[in-house]
Amino acid sequence: MSLLRAAAVAASVVASSLAVVISAAPAQAAATSCSTSGTWRQGEVNVYWLDVEQGDSQFIVGPTGKTMLLDLGETSWNTSGTNTKAYAVAQRLKAICGTGSNPVALDYVMVSHHHLDHIGYAHVPEDGASSIGNGLYQLLTPTSIPNGLGFTVGSLIDRDGGTWVDDNSNNQCEVGTATSPAPEVDWHNAGTTSQTGRRFICWLYGPAGQADRAHIQGKVTTLTNAGGWPSIDLGTGVGVTVVNANGKDTLQADGVTPVSGDHTGDSVPPSENDYSTAVKFTYGAWKYATAGDSDGEYSTSGNGYTYNDIEAGLVSKFGSQNYDTLRANHHGSGHSSSNAYVNAMDPETAFISCGSNSYGHPANRAVDAYQAIGSDVFLANNPCDTTDTTGNPIDYTGTLNSNGDVHLYTTNAGANYAVEYDSGTKSYTAGGSGGGGQGDPTLIKVNEFMPAPSTGNEWIELYNPTAVAVDVSGYKVDDLVNGGGAPKTIPAGTVIPAGGRWVFEFASGFLNNTGTDWARYTSPGGVELDAKSYNWPTSQSNKVIHRIGDGGAWCDTASLSVTKGTANPATCP
Repeated sequence: MSLLRAAAVAASVVASSLAVVISAAPAQAAATSCSTSGTWRQGEVNVYWLDVEQGDSQFIVGPTGKTMLLDLGETSWNTSGTNTKAYAVAQRLKAICGTGSNPVALDYVMVSHHHLDHIGYAHVPEDGASSIGNGLYQLLTPTSIPNGLGFTVGSLIDRDGGTWVDDNSNNQCEVGTATSPAPEVDWHNAGTTSQTGRRFICWLYGPAGQADRAHIQGKVTTLTNAGGWPSIDLGTGVGVTVVNANGKDTLQADGVTPVSGDHTGDSVPPSENDYSTAVKFTYGAWKYATAGDSDGEYSTSGNGYTYNDIEAGLVSKFGSQNYDTLRANHHGSGHSSSNAYVNAMDPETAFISCGSNSYGHPANRAVDAYQAIGSDVFLANNPCDTTDTTGNPIDYTGTLNSNGDVHLYTTNAGANYAVEYDSGTKSYTAGGSGGGGQGDPTLIKVNEFMPAPSTGNEWIELYNPTAVAVDVSGYKVDDLVNGGGAPKTIPAGTVIPAGGRWVFEFASGFLNNTGTDWARYTSPGGVELDAKSYNWPTSQSNKVIHRIGDGGAWCDTASLSVTKGTANPATCP
Protein backbone atom coordinates (compact mmCIF):
# COMPACT_ATOMS: atom_id res chain seq x y z
CA MET A 1 0.00 0.00 0.00
CA SER A 2 1.36 3.46 -0.85
CA LEU A 3 2.22 5.94 1.87
CA LEU A 4 -0.40 8.35 0.49
CA ARG A 5 -3.05 5.67 0.77
CA ALA A 6 -1.81 4.76 4.29
CA ALA A 7 -1.93 8.38 5.38
CA ALA A 8 -5.44 8.79 4.03
CA VAL A 9 -6.70 5.72 5.86
CA ALA A 10 -5.15 6.76 9.16
CA ALA A 11 -6.36 10.35 8.85
CA SER A 12 -9.90 9.14 8.40
CA VAL A 13 -9.75 7.39 11.78
CA VAL A 14 -8.17 10.23 13.77
CA ALA A 15 -11.61 11.63 14.50
CA SER A 16 -12.31 8.61 16.66
CA SER A 17 -9.17 9.44 18.74
CA LEU A 18 -8.09 5.82 18.30
CA ALA A 19 -5.81 6.17 15.27
CA VAL A 20 -2.10 6.66 14.92
CA VAL A 21 -1.67 10.39 14.28
CA ILE A 22 0.04 11.44 11.05
CA SER A 23 2.47 14.33 11.32
CA ALA A 24 3.48 16.78 8.65
CA ALA A 25 6.91 15.14 8.34
CA PRO A 26 8.57 15.16 4.90
CA ALA A 27 8.40 12.12 2.67
CA GLN A 28 10.54 9.22 3.83
CA ALA A 29 13.98 8.67 2.30
CA ALA A 30 14.15 5.37 0.45
CA ALA A 31 15.36 2.44 2.54
CA THR A 32 18.62 1.07 1.17
CA SER A 33 20.14 -2.40 1.30
CA CYS A 34 23.58 -3.01 2.82
CA SER A 35 26.21 -1.62 0.47
CA THR A 36 29.90 -2.24 -0.06
CA SER A 37 30.64 1.10 1.57
CA GLY A 38 29.51 -0.24 4.95
CA THR A 39 31.78 -1.49 7.72
CA TRP A 40 30.63 -5.14 7.48
CA ARG A 41 33.19 -7.64 6.15
CA GLN A 42 32.26 -8.69 2.66
CA GLY A 43 32.40 -12.34 1.66
CA GLU A 44 31.93 -13.50 5.25
CA VAL A 45 29.18 -13.90 7.83
CA ASN A 46 29.04 -11.06 10.36
CA VAL A 47 27.27 -11.29 13.72
CA TYR A 48 26.86 -8.08 15.69
CA TRP A 49 25.76 -8.50 19.29
CA LEU A 50 24.40 -5.02 19.89
CA ASP A 51 24.66 -3.47 23.34
CA VAL A 52 21.10 -2.58 24.33
CA GLU A 53 21.87 -2.85 28.04
CA GLN A 54 19.52 -5.32 29.79
CA GLY A 55 17.95 -6.35 26.52
CA ASP A 56 18.83 -8.22 23.37
CA SER A 57 19.49 -7.41 19.72
CA GLN A 58 21.54 -9.24 17.11
CA PHE A 59 22.32 -8.16 13.57
CA ILE A 60 23.56 -10.73 11.06
CA VAL A 61 24.98 -9.74 7.67
CA GLY A 62 25.68 -12.46 5.11
CA PRO A 63 28.62 -12.56 2.68
CA THR A 64 26.74 -10.65 -0.03
CA GLY A 65 25.04 -8.12 2.25
CA LYS A 66 21.75 -9.87 3.02
CA THR A 67 20.60 -9.01 6.51
CA MET A 68 18.67 -10.29 9.51
CA LEU A 69 17.84 -8.37 12.68
CA LEU A 70 17.01 -10.75 15.52
CA ASP A 71 15.18 -8.81 18.26
CA LEU A 72 15.48 -5.18 19.30
CA GLY A 73 14.73 -4.79 22.98
CA GLU A 74 14.16 -1.78 25.19
CA THR A 75 14.85 -1.23 28.88
CA SER A 76 11.78 0.98 29.38
CA TRP A 77 8.30 0.94 27.88
CA ASN A 78 7.89 4.71 27.77
CA THR A 79 11.05 5.94 26.08
CA SER A 80 10.53 7.59 22.72
CA GLY A 81 12.19 9.61 19.98
CA THR A 82 15.98 9.69 20.08
CA ASN A 83 16.10 8.28 23.62
CA THR A 84 15.26 4.71 22.62
CA LYS A 85 17.43 1.68 21.98
CA ALA A 86 15.71 1.51 18.59
CA TYR A 87 17.10 4.91 17.64
CA ALA A 88 20.61 3.97 18.79
CA VAL A 89 20.47 0.64 16.94
CA ALA A 90 19.21 2.37 13.78
CA GLN A 91 22.30 4.58 13.70
CA ARG A 92 24.59 1.58 14.14
CA LEU A 93 22.85 -0.39 11.38
CA LYS A 94 23.16 2.56 8.99
CA ALA A 95 26.92 2.67 9.64
CA ILE A 96 27.36 -1.10 9.34
CA CYS A 97 25.44 -1.15 6.05
CA GLY A 98 26.80 2.13 4.69
CA THR A 99 23.40 3.66 3.90
CA GLY A 100 24.33 7.14 5.09
CA SER A 101 21.26 8.90 6.46
CA ASN A 102 18.88 6.48 4.71
CA PRO A 103 17.08 3.79 6.68
CA VAL A 104 18.14 0.20 5.96
CA ALA A 105 16.06 -2.18 3.87
CA LEU A 106 16.33 -5.30 6.02
CA ASP A 107 15.83 -8.70 4.40
CA TYR A 108 14.59 -10.36 7.59
CA VAL A 109 13.52 -9.38 11.06
CA MET A 110 13.02 -12.26 13.50
CA VAL A 111 11.32 -12.19 16.90
CA SER A 112 12.52 -14.60 19.58
CA HIS A 113 9.61 -14.00 21.99
CA HIS A 114 7.26 -11.30 23.23
CA HIS A 115 9.09 -9.56 26.06
CA LEU A 116 9.94 -5.85 26.24
CA ASP A 117 13.68 -6.48 26.40
CA HIS A 118 13.47 -8.31 23.06
CA ILE A 119 10.81 -6.46 21.04
CA GLY A 120 10.18 -3.10 22.70
CA TYR A 121 6.76 -1.50 23.15
CA ALA A 122 4.36 -0.89 20.27
CA HIS A 123 1.99 2.04 19.84
CA VAL A 124 -1.69 1.09 19.49
CA PRO A 125 -4.61 3.21 18.24
CA GLU A 126 -5.91 3.57 21.81
CA ASP A 127 -2.84 5.72 22.57
CA GLY A 128 -4.13 8.47 20.25
CA ALA A 129 -1.49 11.14 19.69
CA SER A 130 0.80 9.76 22.41
CA SER A 131 4.47 9.37 21.48
CA ILE A 132 4.57 5.79 22.81
CA GLY A 133 6.35 3.42 20.46
CA ASN A 134 9.89 2.03 20.50
CA GLY A 135 11.79 -1.20 19.77
CA LEU A 136 10.90 -3.04 16.57
CA TYR A 137 7.76 -0.94 16.20
CA GLN A 138 9.70 2.32 16.04
CA LEU A 139 12.34 0.88 13.72
CA LEU A 140 9.85 -0.44 11.13
CA THR A 141 7.28 2.34 11.26
CA PRO A 142 7.29 4.93 8.43
CA THR A 143 8.84 8.30 9.19
CA SER A 144 5.45 9.90 8.53
CA ILE A 145 4.38 8.49 11.91
CA PRO A 146 5.70 10.19 15.08
CA ASN A 147 9.00 8.57 16.11
CA GLY A 148 9.03 6.24 13.07
CA LEU A 149 12.52 5.42 11.78
CA GLY A 150 11.45 4.18 8.36
CA PHE A 151 13.33 0.87 8.09
CA THR A 152 11.68 -1.68 5.81
CA VAL A 153 11.65 -5.48 5.88
CA GLY A 154 11.27 -8.27 3.37
CA SER A 155 9.98 -10.83 5.88
CA LEU A 156 9.14 -10.38 9.56
CA ILE A 157 9.24 -13.79 11.27
CA ASP A 158 7.20 -14.08 14.46
CA ARG A 159 6.61 -16.96 16.84
CA ASP A 160 2.99 -18.11 17.01
CA GLY A 161 1.85 -16.52 20.25
CA GLY A 162 -1.56 -15.53 18.97
CA THR A 163 -3.39 -13.31 16.53
CA TRP A 164 -5.95 -10.49 16.52
CA VAL A 165 -9.67 -11.15 16.63
CA ASP A 166 -12.02 -8.19 16.15
CA ASP A 167 -14.12 -8.97 19.20
CA ASN A 168 -16.33 -5.88 18.95
CA SER A 169 -16.29 -5.64 15.12
CA ASN A 170 -14.98 -2.07 15.03
CA ASN A 171 -11.98 -2.88 12.78
CA GLN A 172 -9.47 -1.78 15.40
CA CYS A 173 -7.16 -3.93 17.49
CA GLU A 174 -7.62 -2.92 21.10
CA VAL A 175 -5.60 -3.97 24.15
CA GLY A 176 -7.48 -2.49 27.08
CA THR A 177 -5.49 -2.17 30.30
CA ALA A 178 -3.22 -4.48 32.26
CA THR A 179 -5.94 -5.07 34.83
CA SER A 180 -8.73 -5.28 32.25
CA PRO A 181 -7.24 -6.43 28.93
CA ALA A 182 -9.44 -6.38 25.84
CA PRO A 183 -10.48 -9.85 24.59
CA GLU A 184 -8.97 -9.26 21.15
CA VAL A 185 -6.13 -11.76 21.11
CA ASP A 186 -6.73 -15.39 20.18
CA TRP A 187 -3.89 -17.07 22.05
CA HIS A 188 -2.19 -20.00 20.31
CA ASN A 189 1.03 -20.85 22.18
CA ALA A 190 1.25 -18.78 25.33
CA GLY A 191 1.51 -18.95 29.10
CA THR A 192 2.23 -15.67 30.84
CA THR A 193 0.89 -12.67 28.92
CA SER A 194 1.47 -8.93 29.05
CA GLN A 195 0.37 -5.66 27.49
CA THR A 196 3.73 -5.69 25.69
CA GLY A 197 2.72 -8.90 23.93
CA ARG A 198 -0.82 -7.75 23.19
CA ARG A 199 0.42 -4.49 21.68
CA PHE A 200 2.92 -6.32 19.51
CA ILE A 201 0.27 -8.76 18.26
CA CYS A 202 -2.07 -5.84 17.51
CA TRP A 203 0.61 -4.21 15.40
CA LEU A 204 1.68 -7.36 13.55
CA TYR A 205 -1.78 -8.74 12.87
CA GLY A 206 -4.00 -5.64 13.09
CA PRO A 207 -6.36 -4.28 10.46
CA ALA A 208 -5.20 -3.64 6.91
CA GLY A 209 -4.62 -0.01 6.06
CA GLN A 210 -3.41 1.14 9.48
CA ALA A 211 -0.70 3.64 8.65
CA ASP A 212 1.92 2.38 11.09
CA ARG A 213 1.64 -1.08 9.53
CA ALA A 214 2.60 0.11 6.05
CA HIS A 215 6.08 -1.47 6.14
CA ILE A 216 5.02 -4.81 7.62
CA GLN A 217 1.59 -5.45 6.16
CA GLY A 218 1.76 -8.64 4.10
CA LYS A 219 5.33 -9.29 5.31
CA VAL A 220 4.61 -11.22 8.53
CA THR A 221 5.46 -14.95 8.56
CA THR A 222 4.27 -16.90 11.60
CA LEU A 223 6.13 -19.98 12.87
CA THR A 224 3.21 -22.30 13.53
CA ASN A 225 3.67 -25.83 14.87
CA ALA A 226 1.52 -27.30 12.12
CA GLY A 227 3.76 -26.98 9.10
CA GLY A 228 7.36 -26.62 7.97
CA TRP A 229 9.20 -23.46 8.99
CA PRO A 230 10.39 -21.04 6.30
CA SER A 231 13.75 -21.15 4.56
CA ILE A 232 15.94 -18.12 5.13
CA ASP A 233 18.41 -16.88 2.53
CA LEU A 234 21.40 -14.93 3.82
CA GLY A 235 23.55 -15.76 0.82
CA THR A 236 25.20 -18.70 -0.90
CA GLY A 237 26.75 -21.13 1.56
CA VAL A 238 25.01 -19.69 4.62
CA GLY A 239 22.71 -22.09 6.44
CA VAL A 240 19.96 -20.55 8.56
CA THR A 241 17.56 -23.02 10.16
CA VAL A 242 14.78 -22.42 12.67
CA VAL A 243 15.03 -25.44 14.96
CA ASN A 244 12.46 -24.60 17.62
CA ALA A 245 9.63 -22.21 18.52
CA ASN A 246 6.50 -22.10 20.66
CA GLY A 247 7.83 -24.61 23.21
CA LYS A 248 7.36 -27.33 20.60
CA ASP A 249 7.95 -30.94 21.71
CA THR A 250 8.69 -30.08 25.36
CA LEU A 251 6.47 -31.42 28.13
CA GLN A 252 5.93 -29.63 31.42
CA ALA A 253 7.22 -31.05 34.69
CA ASP A 254 4.32 -33.49 34.98
CA GLY A 255 5.64 -35.32 31.90
CA VAL A 256 2.22 -35.14 30.25
CA THR A 257 1.20 -31.54 29.52
CA PRO A 258 2.83 -29.86 26.49
CA VAL A 259 4.40 -26.43 26.88
CA SER A 260 2.87 -25.60 23.49
CA GLY A 261 -0.76 -24.54 23.34
CA ASP A 262 -2.88 -21.96 25.11
CA HIS A 263 -2.04 -21.97 28.82
CA THR A 264 -3.08 -18.39 29.49
CA GLY A 265 -5.88 -19.63 31.75
CA ASP A 266 -3.67 -21.93 33.83
CA SER A 267 -3.20 -21.00 37.47
CA VAL A 268 0.57 -21.37 37.06
CA PRO A 269 1.34 -21.07 33.32
CA PRO A 270 4.68 -21.49 31.56
CA SER A 271 6.93 -18.46 31.22
CA GLU A 272 6.86 -16.58 27.91
CA ASN A 273 10.61 -17.35 27.78
CA ASP A 274 9.84 -21.02 27.14
CA TYR A 275 8.27 -20.18 23.77
CA SER A 276 11.48 -18.63 22.39
CA THR A 277 12.60 -19.20 18.82
CA ALA A 278 15.90 -21.07 18.35
CA VAL A 279 18.03 -20.64 15.23
CA LYS A 280 21.12 -22.38 13.87
CA PHE A 281 23.56 -20.54 11.58
CA THR A 282 26.36 -22.23 9.62
CA TYR A 283 28.98 -21.02 7.14
CA GLY A 284 31.79 -23.31 6.10
CA ALA A 285 32.96 -25.04 9.27
CA TRP A 286 31.54 -22.34 11.58
CA LYS A 287 28.38 -23.07 13.62
CA TYR A 288 26.36 -20.68 15.77
CA ALA A 289 23.31 -21.30 17.96
CA THR A 290 20.95 -18.77 19.53
CA ALA A 291 17.68 -19.52 21.34
CA GLY A 292 16.23 -16.39 22.93
CA ASP A 293 15.41 -16.80 26.59
CA SER A 294 14.87 -20.58 26.53
CA ASP A 295 15.03 -22.10 30.00
CA GLY A 296 17.01 -25.15 31.11
CA GLU A 297 15.29 -26.45 34.23
CA TYR A 298 11.95 -27.34 35.76
CA SER A 299 10.99 -25.01 38.60
CA THR A 300 8.30 -22.60 39.70
CA SER A 301 8.93 -18.88 40.02
CA GLY A 302 7.71 -16.93 42.98
CA ASN A 303 6.05 -14.69 40.40
CA GLY A 304 3.51 -17.37 39.52
CA TYR A 305 4.84 -19.13 36.44
CA THR A 306 6.93 -22.17 35.62
CA TYR A 307 10.29 -22.64 33.98
CA ASN A 308 10.50 -25.66 31.67
CA ASP A 309 13.58 -27.46 30.37
CA ILE A 310 13.50 -26.35 26.74
CA GLU A 311 17.29 -26.69 26.52
CA ALA A 312 17.14 -30.47 26.96
CA GLY A 313 15.32 -30.78 23.62
CA LEU A 314 17.44 -28.14 21.91
CA VAL A 315 20.57 -30.28 22.05
CA SER A 316 19.19 -32.80 19.55
CA LYS A 317 17.39 -30.13 17.53
CA PHE A 318 20.59 -28.20 16.98
CA GLY A 319 21.92 -31.44 15.57
CA SER A 320 25.52 -31.68 16.67
CA GLN A 321 27.95 -30.80 19.41
CA ASN A 322 31.11 -28.69 19.29
CA TYR A 323 29.43 -25.46 18.27
CA ASP A 324 31.90 -22.71 17.66
CA THR A 325 29.67 -19.99 19.09
CA LEU A 326 26.69 -19.90 21.41
CA ARG A 327 24.60 -16.99 22.60
CA ALA A 328 23.81 -17.74 26.25
CA ASN A 329 20.08 -18.17 26.76
CA HIS A 330 18.14 -15.74 28.96
CA HIS A 331 21.01 -13.27 29.47
CA GLY A 332 23.03 -15.85 31.40
CA SER A 333 20.22 -16.48 33.89
CA GLY A 334 20.72 -19.22 36.45
CA HIS A 335 17.53 -20.81 35.08
CA SER A 336 19.23 -21.34 31.70
CA SER A 337 22.62 -22.43 30.31
CA SER A 338 22.25 -25.69 32.23
CA ASN A 339 25.46 -27.64 32.67
CA ALA A 340 24.03 -30.40 30.47
CA TYR A 341 23.22 -27.95 27.66
CA VAL A 342 26.54 -26.10 27.81
CA ASN A 343 28.57 -29.32 27.95
CA ALA A 344 26.65 -30.85 25.04
CA MET A 345 26.88 -27.76 22.81
CA ASP A 346 30.52 -27.27 23.88
CA PRO A 347 31.04 -23.75 22.44
CA GLU A 348 34.46 -22.25 21.92
CA THR A 349 33.02 -18.74 22.30
CA ALA A 350 29.88 -17.58 24.11
CA PHE A 351 28.12 -14.22 24.30
CA ILE A 352 25.95 -12.96 27.17
CA SER A 353 23.67 -10.01 26.45
CA CYS A 354 23.24 -8.17 29.73
CA GLY A 355 23.31 -4.73 31.28
CA SER A 356 22.71 -3.22 34.70
CA ASN A 357 19.96 -5.31 36.29
CA SER A 358 18.62 -6.66 39.57
CA TYR A 359 17.88 -10.21 38.35
CA GLY A 360 21.28 -11.76 39.09
CA HIS A 361 22.17 -11.91 35.39
CA PRO A 362 24.55 -13.42 34.58
CA ALA A 363 24.51 -16.06 37.30
CA ASN A 364 27.82 -17.36 38.60
CA ARG A 365 26.70 -20.88 37.76
CA ALA A 366 26.11 -19.98 34.12
CA VAL A 367 29.40 -18.13 33.70
CA ASP A 368 31.19 -20.98 35.48
CA ALA A 369 29.58 -23.54 33.16
CA TYR A 370 31.02 -21.86 30.07
CA GLN A 371 34.43 -21.17 31.56
CA ALA A 372 34.68 -24.71 32.90
CA ILE A 373 34.74 -26.12 29.37
CA GLY A 374 37.18 -23.47 28.18
CA SER A 375 34.77 -21.09 26.42
CA ASP A 376 35.78 -17.48 25.96
CA VAL A 377 32.86 -15.51 27.40
CA PHE A 378 32.06 -12.10 25.90
CA LEU A 379 29.55 -9.72 27.50
CA ALA A 380 27.85 -6.52 26.39
CA ASN A 381 28.61 -4.97 29.79
CA ASN A 382 30.82 -5.77 32.75
CA PRO A 383 29.50 -5.67 35.37
CA CYS A 384 25.86 -6.36 34.61
CA ASP A 385 24.45 -7.30 38.00
CA THR A 386 26.84 -7.42 40.95
CA THR A 387 25.19 -10.18 43.01
CA ASP A 388 23.57 -13.33 41.68
CA THR A 389 20.39 -14.92 43.01
CA THR A 390 22.33 -17.03 45.51
CA GLY A 391 23.54 -13.85 47.22
CA ASN A 392 27.13 -14.31 46.05
CA PRO A 393 29.06 -11.55 44.26
CA ILE A 394 29.16 -12.29 40.53
CA ASP A 395 32.67 -13.26 39.49
CA TYR A 396 33.50 -11.73 36.12
CA THR A 397 37.11 -12.94 36.20
CA GLY A 398 38.22 -13.96 32.72
CA THR A 399 35.20 -12.57 30.85
CA LEU A 400 35.82 -10.32 27.85
CA ASN A 401 34.43 -6.90 26.83
CA SER A 402 33.60 -4.19 29.33
CA ASN A 403 31.01 -2.20 27.40
CA GLY A 404 29.53 -1.95 23.91
CA ASP A 405 28.86 -4.02 20.81
CA VAL A 406 30.77 -7.20 20.04
CA HIS A 407 31.40 -8.16 16.39
CA LEU A 408 32.06 -11.72 15.24
CA TYR A 409 33.02 -12.36 11.62
CA THR A 410 34.10 -15.48 9.80
CA THR A 411 37.31 -15.58 7.79
CA ASN A 412 38.42 -17.79 4.89
CA ALA A 413 34.79 -18.56 4.00
CA GLY A 414 34.01 -19.91 7.47
CA ALA A 415 37.18 -21.94 8.02
CA ASN A 416 38.08 -19.52 10.80
CA TYR A 417 36.47 -16.67 12.68
CA ALA A 418 37.39 -13.70 14.83
CA VAL A 419 35.71 -11.65 17.54
CA GLU A 420 36.26 -7.89 17.85
CA TYR A 421 35.61 -6.43 21.29
CA ASP A 422 36.69 -3.41 23.31
CA SER A 423 40.19 -4.70 23.99
CA GLY A 424 41.06 -5.98 20.51
CA THR A 425 40.43 -9.05 18.38
CA LYS A 426 40.66 -12.77 19.16
CA SER A 427 40.95 -15.32 16.35
CA TYR A 428 39.73 -18.91 16.31
CA THR A 429 39.70 -22.00 14.11
CA ALA A 430 36.13 -23.00 13.20
CA GLY A 431 34.87 -26.56 13.45
CA GLY A 432 37.36 -27.56 16.13
CA SER A 433 36.80 -29.32 19.41
CA GLY A 434 34.68 -26.54 20.86
CA GLY A 435 35.42 -25.43 24.38
CA GLY A 436 37.32 -28.56 25.28
CA GLY A 437 34.78 -31.36 25.40
CA GLN A 438 35.31 -32.11 29.08
CA GLY A 439 32.76 -33.34 31.59
CA ASP A 440 30.88 -31.45 34.27
CA PRO A 441 33.15 -29.91 36.97
CA THR A 442 30.20 -29.36 39.31
CA LEU A 443 30.08 -33.14 39.92
CA ILE A 444 33.59 -33.35 41.40
CA LYS A 445 33.77 -34.49 45.04
CA VAL A 446 36.02 -33.70 47.98
CA ASN A 447 37.33 -37.23 48.55
CA GLU A 448 39.76 -36.88 51.47
CA PHE A 449 42.00 -34.33 53.14
CA MET A 450 44.84 -33.96 55.66
CA PRO A 451 44.07 -31.02 57.99
CA ALA A 452 46.83 -31.39 60.59
CA PRO A 453 50.15 -32.91 59.54
CA SER A 454 52.93 -32.79 62.11
CA THR A 455 55.32 -32.06 59.26
CA GLY A 456 54.96 -31.37 55.56
CA ASN A 457 51.98 -30.06 53.62
CA GLU A 458 48.25 -30.17 54.10
CA TRP A 459 46.26 -31.44 51.13
CA ILE A 460 42.82 -31.98 49.68
CA GLU A 461 42.12 -34.82 47.26
CA LEU A 462 39.35 -34.32 44.66
CA TYR A 463 37.62 -37.27 42.99
CA ASN A 464 35.92 -37.46 39.58
CA PRO A 465 32.95 -39.89 39.83
CA THR A 466 31.99 -39.50 36.15
CA ALA A 467 32.85 -41.55 33.08
CA VAL A 468 34.59 -38.67 31.28
CA ALA A 469 37.58 -36.49 32.06
CA VAL A 470 36.77 -33.21 33.82
CA ASP A 471 38.73 -29.95 33.55
CA VAL A 472 38.65 -28.24 36.95
CA SER A 473 40.86 -25.31 35.98
CA GLY A 474 39.82 -22.14 37.78
CA TYR A 475 37.69 -23.92 40.38
CA LYS A 476 38.71 -23.42 44.00
CA VAL A 477 39.23 -25.05 47.40
CA ASP A 478 38.97 -23.14 50.66
CA ASP A 479 38.38 -23.15 54.41
CA LEU A 480 37.00 -19.78 55.42
CA VAL A 481 35.85 -20.79 58.91
CA ASN A 482 37.71 -19.71 62.09
CA GLY A 483 40.46 -17.89 60.26
CA GLY A 484 41.21 -20.54 57.65
CA GLY A 485 42.99 -19.77 54.44
CA ALA A 486 41.62 -17.66 51.59
CA PRO A 487 40.42 -19.60 48.51
CA LYS A 488 43.10 -21.29 46.43
CA THR A 489 42.50 -21.51 42.68
CA ILE A 490 43.14 -24.81 40.92
CA PRO A 491 45.82 -24.23 38.26
CA ALA A 492 45.01 -23.97 34.56
CA GLY A 493 45.19 -27.25 32.66
CA THR A 494 44.14 -29.41 35.62
CA VAL A 495 42.11 -32.31 34.26
CA ILE A 496 40.93 -35.17 36.49
CA PRO A 497 40.54 -38.37 34.44
CA ALA A 498 37.35 -40.40 34.49
CA GLY A 499 37.17 -42.13 37.90
CA GLY A 500 40.43 -40.47 38.86
CA ARG A 501 41.82 -38.39 41.73
CA TRP A 502 43.81 -35.18 41.96
CA VAL A 503 45.67 -33.88 45.04
CA PHE A 504 46.05 -30.17 45.82
CA GLU A 505 48.84 -29.53 48.38
CA PHE A 506 49.51 -26.34 50.34
CA ALA A 507 51.48 -25.17 53.35
CA SER A 508 50.12 -26.08 56.77
CA GLY A 509 47.68 -23.58 58.24
CA PHE A 510 45.41 -23.35 55.22
CA LEU A 511 43.03 -25.91 56.73
CA ASN A 512 42.71 -24.30 60.14
CA ASN A 513 41.97 -27.23 62.47
CA THR A 514 40.65 -25.35 65.50
CA GLY A 515 36.98 -25.52 66.35
CA THR A 516 34.58 -26.37 63.54
CA ASP A 517 36.24 -26.17 60.13
CA TRP A 518 35.48 -27.02 56.53
CA ALA A 519 37.22 -28.38 53.46
CA ARG A 520 35.28 -26.97 50.49
CA TYR A 521 35.31 -27.29 46.69
CA THR A 522 33.70 -24.30 44.97
CA SER A 523 33.01 -22.82 41.56
CA PRO A 524 35.27 -20.02 40.27
CA GLY A 525 32.63 -17.62 41.64
CA GLY A 526 32.68 -19.15 45.11
CA VAL A 527 29.51 -21.25 44.93
CA GLU A 528 29.91 -24.29 47.20
CA LEU A 529 29.77 -27.55 45.22
CA ASP A 530 30.98 -30.06 47.79
CA ALA A 531 32.25 -29.74 51.37
CA LYS A 532 33.00 -31.60 54.59
CA SER A 533 32.94 -30.06 58.06
CA TYR A 534 35.23 -31.41 60.77
CA ASN A 535 36.24 -30.78 64.36
CA TRP A 536 39.25 -32.93 65.20
CA PRO A 537 41.28 -32.59 68.43
CA THR A 538 45.05 -32.21 68.17
CA SER A 539 45.40 -35.91 68.94
CA GLN A 540 44.16 -36.56 65.41
CA SER A 541 47.16 -34.92 63.73
CA ASN A 542 48.63 -36.90 60.83
CA LYS A 543 45.28 -38.62 60.26
CA VAL A 544 43.26 -38.34 57.07
CA ILE A 545 39.57 -37.42 56.92
CA HIS A 546 38.10 -39.42 54.05
CA ARG A 547 35.13 -41.02 52.36
CA ILE A 548 34.35 -44.75 52.56
CA GLY A 549 35.34 -45.82 49.09
CA ASP A 550 36.00 -43.13 46.52
CA GLY A 551 33.07 -40.71 46.49
CA GLY A 552 31.18 -42.63 49.20
CA ALA A 553 29.80 -41.65 52.59
CA TRP A 554 32.19 -39.92 54.95
CA CYS A 555 34.04 -41.96 57.56
CA ASP A 556 33.53 -40.19 60.87
CA THR A 557 36.79 -41.47 62.33
CA ALA A 558 40.11 -40.11 61.16
CA SER A 559 42.38 -42.82 59.77
CA LEU A 560 46.06 -43.51 59.36
CA SER A 561 45.40 -46.09 56.63
CA VAL A 562 44.56 -43.74 53.75
CA THR A 563 47.24 -42.56 51.35
CA LYS A 564 46.67 -39.50 49.17
CA GLY A 565 46.11 -40.21 45.48
CA THR A 566 45.14 -43.85 45.98
CA ALA A 567 41.80 -45.63 46.28
CA ASN A 568 39.98 -45.19 49.56
CA PRO A 569 39.17 -48.27 51.66
CA ALA A 570 35.66 -49.66 51.27
CA THR A 571 35.05 -49.61 55.02
CA CYS A 572 35.65 -47.13 57.81
CA PRO A 573 38.79 -48.28 59.72
